[in-house]
Amino acid sequence: GRHTPSFRSREDSFFKRLKRGVGAILRLVVPVLLLVTLGGASFVYAGTPAPLAYAQPWLNIAMLLVPLTFLAIHLTGRRYGAGYAFAQVVLAYAAIFSAAFYYRDAIEQVLNENHVALRIILGFAAGLFVAHLVAIFLFDRFRGPRWWQAPLVASLFGGIVLSLIAFPTSYAGTGIEWTGRMLDYMGVTSTAALLLILPYWMMRSLVPPRSGFGGY
Repeated sequence: GRHTPSFRSREDSFFKRLKRGVGAILRLVVPVLLLVTLGGASFVYAGTPAPLAYAQPWLNIAMLLVPLTFLAIHLTGRRYGAGYAFAQVVLAYAAIFSAAFYYRDAIEQVLNENHVALRIILGFAAGLFVAHLVAIFLFDRFRGPRWWQAPLVASLFGGIVLSLIAFPTSYAGTGIEWTGRMLDYMGVTSTAALLLILPYWMMRSLVPPRSGFGGY
């Protein structure tokens, strides 16, 4: 007759699945906290002008911090794969929006009148969310022996997608000329994609990929 699993074997299987689930959650703690920190900093500094080296008065420090979020998800993708990077993004966004809603009154008191409009924050948040998903897919698609290829391609196209969504969503219909800003910001994110190759290279030995990714 057909073998029927014993209660002990079913119990062992349950605890193995539970252990894997808890392990997966614990592995996401640091990546999610990193992305939440960068997202929170971008929100706080959205009203702070960028250094004087940049000749664009609309460019703020938050816009310069945004490319760092791509590095954060690339390191997660390198270590754990696309599934973990996707979970990192979803959980981080959920945490940020939950905190922003729950503490909205306190946040409004802390931020001054120079902080950017809510529409711009939501526009960039929407663009960045889609850009992160695109970057996760491209990083997973291009990872291989050429270690620089995956982070570079993912960050470049992620920055383009971010700009194409964020600027029209934030400024269309306001009377502000945003196409020039969008193209300039694409230049900023493209430059950042090139510069962030260096910290990615430096962290490769600290964030080795788990088995199954070929060491890339």
